[in-house]
Amino acid sequence: MEDLRLLHEERKALQPESRNASPVPELEELNDSKMAVNTEDEVEAETGGDDPMDTEDEEPHRGRSLRRANDRATQRKQRMEEEKLRKERAAAEKAKKPSKQEKQYEKVLKKIEEAKDQIREYEEEVVVIENDLREADCPRTRVLGKDRFWNRYYWFERNAMPYAGLPDSSTAFAGYANGRLWVQGPDEMERHGFIELCPAENKQYHNAFRMTVPERKMIEEGETHVYDARQWGYYDEPDQLDQLIGWLDTHGVREVKLRKELQSQVDKISTYMTKRKEFLESEEKKSENGESASRVSTRTKTYIDPATARRCFAWMNLTAERENGHIHSEPKPPANTRKQAKGAKNAVEEESRPTRAKNRQGKPLTRQGSRYNF
Repeated sequence: MEDLRLLHEERKALQPESRNASPVPELEELNDSKMAVNTEDEVEAETGGDDPMDTEDEEPHRGRSLRRANDRATQRKQRMEEEKLRKERAAAEKAKKPSKQEKQYEKVLKKIEEAKDQIREYEEEVVVIENDLREADCPRTRVLGKDRFWNRYYWFERNAMPYAGLPDSSTAFAGYANGRLWVQGPDEMERHGFIELCPAENKQYHNAFRMTVPERKMIEEGETHVYDARQWGYYDEPDQLDQLIGWLDTHGVREVKLRKELQSQVDKISTYMTKRKEFLESEEKKSENGESASRVSTRTKTYIDPATARRCFAWMNLTAERENGHIHSEPKPPANTRKQAKGAKNAVEEESRPTRAKNRQGKPLTRQGSRYNF
């Protein structure tokens, strides 16, 4: 950026001054020399149709000659045309042969464009590196912030994973990982210190706001509210997310930080909320059309397979199976089993190899041995 700033300063120093078209010279003499020429009809209308009679008392008219004024106007017009033609020729020659300053100016412009392209490439690399660092940031439960009632907000796709989940996971076909903004209630210390106040503070707060802090919490949180840290709620609609950002107070110490975090992530959160909604709607349509084969009819009741009742039940730790050969909840297989499996694999490879012809002694035939029959 510093190099780009220096190039812009050099461009300003080399930039040729804007030359506006020179204004046309004022034709004051021509305007002064204009005379009103009247036709014969106008002269007759002014004089009443009679020719004026010259008297001896009247002096002859001494005004400027109309022919001399016309001649001067023609000369000035000719000089202007010659000057215009001369300027056009000079401009054409200048365009053909740019000056040294103009050449330097063009070089600086090219350097500025190259610097801008390089900056764009660096910015794209920075975005990729920041995304890699975000995915490698292991603490999954990093909080976005807290609101006025000490509720904690989490977006689990924010770090330690791709936004849509691992691409090789068993549930990657859904196109989203969680698709919700989670809200956790306040813990016990925060609740007793900031929500459930002592009688004196509670009375003072009630006199100021006509309600207590728990009453205000119930009203502003609406139908779904969290009482303590063991209760969770979530937002799953982009419109609800916009309402939440508008509800946060920009003058609050905690809420201004939470608002900033939500505004920086609102596009990503809304995108995967929408993907979750679309996926659930498509699954609901499939179940209505009878495409889901998870129900088994019996005489007494309809049995629902728990493995397919919820999408989370279909998840499998394929990464652990691929790297360790088993999931973490299963015991490690014994070494003998692994050796047996390896021996069986080698036996299968041996059987799959093409067999070679052998002689009476059991040795493979050579070129010479292949010519004769022993």
